[in-house]
Amino acid sequence: MEIQKAKHLHLELDKKGPVINEAMVFEKYDGWFGYLDFPSCVINSRKHREIPALRELSNELRKTAPKVQGRLVFEIMIDGLEIDSFHILNGILNRKDEQAEDVYIIVHDFIPNWQFCEMEFSRRYNFAAEIVAKFRNDKVKLAPGLAISNKVSDWYAEAEKIWAKGGEGIIIKDIKGKYEPGRRVPSLMKIKEEVTKDFKVVRVIEGEGDHVGQVGAIICVDSLGNTHSIGMGVMTHEDGRKAWNGELELVGKVVEIKAMKELKDGSLREPRFKAIRYDKGVDEID
Repeated sequence: MEIQKAKHLHLELDKKGPVINEAMVFEKYDGWFGYLDFPSCVINSRKHREIPALRELSNELRKTAPKVQGRLVFEIMIDGLEIDSFHILNGILNRKDEQAEDVYIIVHDFIPNWQFCEMEFSRRYNFAAEIVAKFRNDKVKLAPGLAISNKVSDWYAEAEKIWAKGGEGIIIKDIKGKYEPGRRVPSLMKIKEEVTKDFKVVRVIEGEGDHVGQVGAIICVDSLGNTHSIGMGVMTHEDGRKAWNGELELVGKVVEIKAMKELKDGSLREPRFKAIRYDKGVDEID
């Protein structure tokens, strides 16, 4: 069975908009996709190959595996790795003669039987939660739901929270969505930053409402002279907005901007401030 693939939300919004019921929102983890089938409990990669570096973990899980039939779907993570360290994880899990240490899995789906792909996600997630509990193993964790909503604004709000802590983005799953192997459908979507740019700040705009007296947005220019209005996201007093008000002069600085997509006219979709690039001069902007 092929894995189900997530669509980019912004591509759906470019159309008429996603047709979706209430959805559960999850963090998009920067891990390795993996799965195991019961009762074998052999941990496999997305290419349907056993991961030799996890053979000991497979053996350990087999000892306490519940008596069910189906496929448990998860992200493979390693304790101690920093965010955005997928390449390191990739190297560790590709070792053939050495077992990976400090590994754990974050379960996000369970397909009871191949003929039951029509089961709605909310029921599959409940099954997954029961299975995780029955394992009684700290190395098997359930992906926590962050919110349940059918509002795009709520989904972006959750994505902002994940970005603020340095995470990759979110996954949006229609609670009534079916598991559709190998397909990209609107019942499974993602919000993820994919573009990074370095711009020069030319103006600072004060925030409104709760952010009066703080930095609300910055106006930047790129190497071609195009201007970009960049939101400050959900930055807190300690790590951004108010600390810069009158204390740190942003104008003239080079800043790193992350966005979901660069459009044909050179503008950015959903751009947001990431960091000040003290190591770059204005002659190095994009």
